[in-house]
Amino acid sequence: MCGVAGLMSTEPRDLSPIFDMTAVQAHRGPDGAGHALFAGTGRPDLLRGDERRTAGSAIGRIALGHRRLSIIDCTDSGHQPMSYADGRYWITYNGEVYNYRELREELSALGYGFRSESDTEVILAAYAAWGVNCFSRFNGMWALAIWDTLECELVMSRDRFGVKPLHVRTHAGTLSFASEIKGVLAAAIEGAKANDRVVHDYLVYGVVNANNQTFFDGITAFPPGCYAIVSPKSLVVTPKSFWSLEFPTLPETTFEQSCEEFRELITSAVKLRMRSDVPVGACLSGGLDSSTIVSVMSRVAKTPVHTFTARFPEPEFDESAWAQMVVDACGANGHFSEPSEALLIDDFEKLIWHQEEPFSSASIYAQWLVMRQARESRIPVLLDGQGADEILGGYRKFYAFHVLSLMRQGRFLGAAREALALLVNGDRGYLRWREGARYLPRFLQPRTIGGGDFLRPDVRALGASTSVALGGTGDIRQRQLLDLSRYSVPSLLRYEDRNSMAWSIESRVPFLDYRLVEFAIRLPIEHKLRGGRTKAVLRSGLRGIVPDRVLDRRDKMGFVTPQSRWMNGALGQHVESLCNEASPTLNKWVDLPALLVGWRQATPAQRHTAQALMFRLGTLGQWLTRFNVAVS
Repeated sequence: MCGVAGLMSTEPRDLSPIFDMTAVQAHRGPDGAGHALFAGTGRPDLLRGDERRTAGSAIGRIALGHRRLSIIDCTDSGHQPMSYADGRYWITYNGEVYNYRELREELSALGYGFRSESDTEVILAAYAAWGVNCFSRFNGMWALAIWDTLECELVMSRDRFGVKPLHVRTHAGTLSFASEIKGVLAAAIEGAKANDRVVHDYLVYGVVNANNQTFFDGITAFPPGCYAIVSPKSLVVTPKSFWSLEFPTLPETTFEQSCEEFRELITSAVKLRMRSDVPVGACLSGGLDSSTIVSVMSRVAKTPVHTFTARFPEPEFDESAWAQMVVDACGANGHFSEPSEALLIDDFEKLIWHQEEPFSSASIYAQWLVMRQARESRIPVLLDGQGADEILGGYRKFYAFHVLSLMRQGRFLGAAREALALLVNGDRGYLRWREGARYLPRFLQPRTIGGGDFLRPDVRALGASTSVALGGTGDIRQRQLLDLSRYSVPSLLRYEDRNSMAWSIESRVPFLDYRLVEFAIRLPIEHKLRGGRTKAVLRSGLRGIVPDRVLDRRDKMGFVTPQSRWMNGALGQHVESLCNEASPTLNKWVDLPALLVGWRQATPAQRHTAQALMFRLGTLGQWLTRFNVAVS
């Protein structure tokens, strides 16, 4: 896990900004730095560690930068930028290709040699052997750029789901790219400017990272599952897909067969992600997904697994008893942290600095503290459960969509049977109707203080062309795909990456192993939603591995915080102060004085739903101030 950066120009230019681009991402790679500056087609000026070139002394057209977090092959042989094939190919790379050992064996049989034990060199050899077709062979997470000195072209690629970030900007004859947006900003001469359309969707729908646009105008995310070949003559980045998710149902199979194959796939995914030359632990919320990962890890690991959990004094938000149950059952070493309102307020500015873009709720702060504790405990790699809800229909909304789908098909008896099973066996959270209100048709949504009510006319007009669609679809698998590609997984992965890398932690997500995703998405709906329970294939398939009481839980939570309670106290006051501090800018988007009056005069029921909007507005204000963002 690392931080990457690069510059490519149509004409020779000063390449010294590359050093600032990597320096601002030092938290992503505290174990080393490297830079390669190319003046022509020959070998580059290669610098390691703190070596730098000053402005005017680093003239060229290509620069690659890297910050290293040593996970696999922690020797100097793993340093980047790394070259291959007598210096023809140079790479800067962030991530892990978990099946690198198998690929190395295959490449060795083809005659390709290796000087290191790193997966980085395997990537280079794979590209030398198979070109861009190599990416479809990788099982892992990555964001990379390879400079081919012979063909004079830059190849960029990002993993199938975008677990690892890659941001790009083309301006004034220069392409700049980096893992984090702040790396791209470090190469910019002009200040940052807000993307009004992204801000609109955030304020109205609470949506972030729903497409390749960012909150920063002119800076985009390189799309997942794609590669691009870029020439320094044009700097045109045209992503091409190397993988897509298809929907054909699997061949006729029994539920029992599906459970067995699921168990084999999740076990394989976890085993692959335990490959490391440093200690590996796990995030443990106490929920079904993280408990599954820890339970499988404990069967594979030779020593007790270190787990990291957030707990709260308020019982309605606390899952630590469930986490402790898993710790005891697996013989793990459990570590617990306790987020608080005061800690969140103290860390708010740091949190937005590392997240780089506004976030929708305070729930990510629990994850922030979990990652910090892992670093303090010297466990630099963690496995986490992101993606399970999306591929297995784990969110409560999926069962509601399932019942509605049966009714649309005229299967009223089946719909009634599933609805009854849901009441008897399903998650008790279905009784908390507010959690799913945004998925209801607009006329059925409860009346509350909404961001759209206070938007300035020119900003409100952007809603006419928004692409946000949160409601149900005719096919539940289509809804799952939308969550995987737009409305859920991208934002969760952004939170995961920035929270973990802020503390120099590598986070790995077994449920997003592409083999498991392809299998789960294609399963018959009845193998995922069954007898009133979500994730049926997991609950049955992991019986005997995960504690029964966890498998039978009916109170799904996840990494939650008492945000609604805190917003009635010091956090609410802090959010108001952030709004007031950024009011000259926020007022260009919303009628801030009227909104604040509405918030202060709201009834308790209105505040309960409106607090999410106020939190978003305060986060937006903090972002504007911290990054000195201008608004047109």
